[in-house]
Amino acid sequence: MKNNIRNFALLLTVLMAFSSCASTKVAKDPHAQYLGSWDYVVEELPVDIDGTFVISKDEGVLKGTLINPMGEMDLDTITIEENVLKAEVDADGILVELEGTFEGDSYTGFLFAQGSEFVMKMTKPQ
Repeated sequence: MKNNIRNFALLLTVLMAFSSCASTKVAKDPHAQYLGSWDYVVEELPVDIDGTFVISKDEGVLKGTLINPMGEMDLDTITIEENVLKAEVDADGILVELEGTFEGDSYTGFLFAQGSEFVMKMTKPQ
């Protein structure tokens, strides 16, 4: 009987050790809250441009795509650190940069192109 209790205690200890190791390996993705589709608008242009900004992750690398009635544009680089998004794309020889801050389900920032800056806002649809 003592051997059975000791074996059970040993088995329980081993199982707890494995479960704690497994939980540390699967850390929460720090970008999870940003992934998905965001409705955006770029203001202060002759006509406001609105569309969808899709943020995804492929093999640990963030990807971004701007979609609007004029077409789709994949961003060349995108980073999100401490709620701050920075991204850029070469749009037919014109460097376009995005920079702004997420706060919950909203984003406020700027789109920079050819020496001009335009207000860009996004919200995550519910």
